Amino acid sequence: MKTWLLSVILALLLVGTAVNGGLLLQTNADLNNTATDLSALENANTALQATFDQQQAQTAALQTSIIALQAAVSEPGSASVGTDFTKLVQKIEPSVVYIEVSDRFGPAGSGSGTIIRSDGFILTNQHVIDGATAITVRLMTGETFSATVVVSSADLDLAILKPTSSKTNLPAVTIGSSAAVVVGGEIITCGFPLGDELPGPATFNTGIVSAIRNMISQNTLNPSIKLDYIQMDADINPGNSGGGMFNQKGELIGVPAYGYDPGINFAIPIDAALNLIQSAYAK
Repeated sequence: MKTWLLSVILALLLVGTAVNGGLLLQTNADLNNTATDLSALENANTALQATFDQQQAQTAALQTSIIALQAAVSEPGSASVGTDFTKLVQKIEPSVVYIEVSDRFGPAGSGSGTIIRSDGFILTNQHVIDGATAITVRLMTGETFSATVVVSSADLDLAILKPTSSKTNLPAVTIGSSAAVVVGGEIITCGFPLGDELPGPATFNTGIVSAIRNMISQNTLNPSIKLDYIQMDADINPGNSGGGMFNQKGELIGVPAYGYDPGINFAIPIDAALNLIQSAYAK
């Protein structure tokens, strides 16, 4: 009987040991799985932290760009974020004049011009005043004055007028340099298209420089005279001739002269007028 009881107890002990061993193995496996999961979570957390740091760096870079952009917008004379044409119009318009011409038969046409010096010198196209026996200029204020031709050049298609006014404080444009003109640059033109058919203030058009074309004089077709005409897509209509083409700073860089097809128009570069201007001042 004792032997049988001992055998039973021994069997129970063996079974218990086996069960405990199995449980221990299972626990170890669970612990290993948990450790693996924890390691994966740590790796995921590290990757998430790296992504967060990268996002912070990108945000900081974006803030820096915004600050630089705001500084560029607020900088006087800056046009890197687009041009404020409203301010340009206010600056330019007082300097642009309406020109009426008469010949021996009566009224012969009209054009535009720009005041280039405060005592009244006016730059326009030669073809605007060609053959005129009388010239009248009208300012933005509505004041009108008779004018005479100081100098002119048919080859350049440029002329400089002087009104009879004794005023010395007329609003003159700032003369720029056409050498600085680049294709793609924004420009604004001003003049009086269609003359009396479109009464009232000057008309402004905006556009870009489409090309710089070295061509013979389009006024005389003189093969010995070549100019770097500024091609633009801003509109030009009869009456615009002699007005101004201005850059983003409001500087006079050309004199609108010819329109061919819609979007294909030409201005005489202001640099071509400099010698003529100086000769007018010297008289």
